[in-house]
Amino acid sequence: MTLPDLTCARHVRDGGIDAMAALNEALREALVGLAPEHHHDLKQAFGRVMAEVVETLINPAVRAFPELEPSEDLWRTVAIARASARASAA
Repeated sequence: MTLPDLTCARHVRDGGIDAMAALNEALREALVGLAPEHHHDLKQAFGRVMAEVVETLINPAVRAFPELEPSEDLWRTVAIARASARASAA
Protein backbone atom coordinates (compact mmCIF):
# COMPACT_ATOMS: atom_id res chain seq x y z
CA MET A 1 0.00 0.00 0.00
CA THR A 2 1.28 3.42 -0.93
CA LEU A 3 0.28 6.29 1.30
CA PRO A 4 0.62 9.43 -0.80
CA ASP A 5 1.15 12.03 1.89
CA LEU A 6 1.54 12.66 5.59
CA THR A 7 -2.11 13.61 6.11
CA CYS A 8 -3.38 10.39 4.55
CA ALA A 9 -0.85 8.33 6.50
CA ARG A 10 -1.84 10.02 9.77
CA HIS A 11 -5.52 9.20 9.14
CA VAL A 12 -4.62 5.58 8.39
CA ARG A 13 -2.46 5.32 11.51
CA ASP A 14 -5.06 6.98 13.69
CA GLY A 15 -7.81 4.75 12.31
CA GLY A 16 -5.67 1.74 13.15
CA ILE A 17 -5.08 3.01 16.67
CA ASP A 18 -8.81 3.62 17.05
CA ALA A 19 -9.59 0.10 15.83
CA MET A 20 -7.06 -1.38 18.25
CA ALA A 21 -8.57 0.52 21.18
CA ALA A 22 -12.09 -0.57 20.22
CA LEU A 23 -11.03 -4.20 19.87
CA ASN A 24 -9.22 -4.10 23.20
CA GLU A 25 -12.33 -2.74 24.92
CA ALA A 26 -14.58 -5.29 23.20
CA LEU A 27 -12.30 -8.12 24.35
CA ARG A 28 -12.25 -6.80 27.91
CA GLU A 29 -16.04 -6.71 27.95
CA ALA A 30 -16.40 -10.10 26.25
CA LEU A 31 -14.24 -11.79 28.88
CA VAL A 32 -16.47 -10.63 31.75
CA GLY A 33 -18.50 -13.58 32.94
CA LEU A 34 -16.96 -15.92 30.36
CA ALA A 35 -15.80 -19.28 31.66
CA PRO A 36 -11.99 -19.26 31.99
CA GLU A 37 -11.61 -22.20 29.61
CA HIS A 38 -12.90 -19.95 26.80
CA HIS A 39 -10.56 -17.02 27.49
CA HIS A 40 -7.60 -18.36 25.54
CA ASP A 41 -9.48 -18.92 22.26
CA LEU A 42 -11.16 -15.52 22.41
CA LYS A 43 -7.88 -13.76 23.20
CA GLN A 44 -6.19 -15.58 20.32
CA ALA A 45 -8.93 -14.53 17.88
CA PHE A 46 -8.71 -10.89 18.95
CA GLY A 47 -4.92 -11.04 18.87
CA ARG A 48 -4.93 -12.23 15.25
CA VAL A 49 -7.23 -9.39 14.20
CA MET A 50 -5.24 -6.81 16.14
CA ALA A 51 -1.97 -8.03 14.60
CA GLU A 52 -3.54 -7.62 11.16
CA VAL A 53 -4.54 -4.02 11.98
CA VAL A 54 -0.99 -3.24 13.07
CA GLU A 55 0.61 -4.89 10.05
CA THR A 56 -1.84 -3.59 7.46
CA LEU A 57 -2.55 -0.06 8.68
CA ILE A 58 -0.32 1.27 11.45
CA ASN A 59 3.08 -0.09 10.39
CA PRO A 60 2.82 0.98 6.71
CA ALA A 61 1.91 4.52 7.80
CA VAL A 62 4.90 4.68 10.14
CA ARG A 63 7.24 3.13 7.56
CA ALA A 64 6.16 5.74 5.00
CA PHE A 65 6.43 8.60 7.49
CA PRO A 66 8.63 7.70 10.48
CA GLU A 67 7.60 10.90 12.23
CA LEU A 68 4.22 9.22 12.78
CA GLU A 69 5.73 6.67 15.19
CA PRO A 70 3.29 6.91 18.10
CA SER A 71 4.49 7.18 21.66
CA GLU A 72 2.40 5.57 24.38
CA ASP A 73 0.99 9.00 25.27
CA LEU A 74 0.13 9.80 21.65
CA TRP A 75 -1.49 6.37 21.25
CA ARG A 76 -3.73 7.10 24.25
CA THR A 77 -4.52 10.63 23.02
CA VAL A 78 -5.48 9.41 19.55
CA ALA A 79 -7.64 6.59 20.94
CA ILE A 80 -9.52 8.97 23.24
CA ALA A 81 -9.95 11.66 20.59
CA ARG A 82 -11.22 9.21 17.95
CA ALA A 83 -13.65 7.54 20.37
CA SER A 84 -14.92 10.94 21.44
CA ALA A 85 -15.38 12.09 17.85
CA ARG A 86 -17.30 8.92 16.97
CA ALA A 87 -19.51 9.31 20.04
CA SER A 88 -20.26 12.94 19.15
CA ALA A 89 -21.15 12.01 15.59
CA ALA A 90 -23.68 9.39 16.67
